[in-house]
Amino acid sequence: MSIDKFFIKAIEQGASDIHFKVGRPPVVRLYGDLFVIKGAPLTSEDITNLVFNLLTQAKGKHLRSFTEIDTTYFIPDKARFRVNIYRSRGEYAIAMRYIPMTIPSLEDLKVPPVITHFARRPRGLVLVTGITCSGKTTSLASTMEFVNSNRKVHIITIEDPIEFIYKDRKSVIHQREVGIDTPDYLTALKASLRENPDIIMVGEMRDVDTIATVLQASETGHLVFTTFHTVDSKSTIARIISYFPENLQHQVRSQLAANLTGVISQRLVKRRDKRGLVLATEVMVNTPSIRSAILENRLEEIPAIIARGSEEYGMQTFDQAAVKLFKEGLITEETGRATASSPSEFDRAIKFTG
Repeated sequence: MSIDKFFIKAIEQGASDIHFKVGRPPVVRLYGDLFVIKGAPLTSEDITNLVFNLLTQAKGKHLRSFTEIDTTYFIPDKARFRVNIYRSRGEYAIAMRYIPMTIPSLEDLKVPPVITHFARRPRGLVLVTGITCSGKTTSLASTMEFVNSNRKVHIITIEDPIEFIYKDRKSVIHQREVGIDTPDYLTALKASLRENPDIIMVGEMRDVDTIATVLQASETGHLVFTTFHTVDSKSTIARIISYFPENLQHQVRSQLAANLTGVISQRLVKRRDKRGLVLATEVMVNTPSIRSAILENRLEEIPAIIARGSEEYGMQTFDQAAVKLFKEGLITEETGRATASSPSEFDRAIKFTG
């Protein structure tokens, strides 16, 4: 079987990720779990040949110098993959993530409707957070596609690497890839402020300089979307502030309080019918109460404020999201308890609401 046919077959069977390692057959991730493909173990030569078949000549030269690389692999009209090639115990290894050719809608993802209000804002900062493999990139792409279909604006994306491909609809979109179109996130982000954008999408905030420039962009009249590796809204705000020295932390709190639009935190959990994963989402809207909590460093109050603001502002905690998914029959009680931030609150909610 050719490698492209193998990739396509894996996708057709529901694989989200494919791993290659010397000394064992390929491994695929199906609905969150890893499964080993039947076959002969891969040799060092097998993996090395595959690595340099996946890479352009320029990318291959880069890999020889830096030992790891992020890139994409494209099968025309069939599939795209985000590819990370790295070394493990002196041998090449590969992790591939499937990227659908069609961007799912926000409705398909079952995200709370308040997120469309974030996408219609003229300015501010929207953070999509979660651990690796929690669907952040897909949610961000779906939000950009919602904007693309509903607003006449200029969107600049800064990605490493470019994953989903957009076609201009009502909006004009320029996608810039780190390492090809720009040397790094920070350079591209600073340049974007001179490129007449309405919306800037930054693939990931990785360092204090990028965070500071993202905050600056949101202050200067742009709507900025980005991702961050944190588990919920409270820890997201605390983590951003902690990146800065103590003498600047009050200023950063003020910037967040004034410009943060909302935080969308995600967890992908197994469906009850075992036919895939479903998204559990915490949504925080920067209400007056949230703003005060940020300014006064009362971050521990944020989960309770989110819970109280579900009806008025469309917010929800992970506990509320887990209860909703359980009542809709999408997840089991055990999965709901594991998804909730407070298992005891989940138990109380399903006991007293029936």
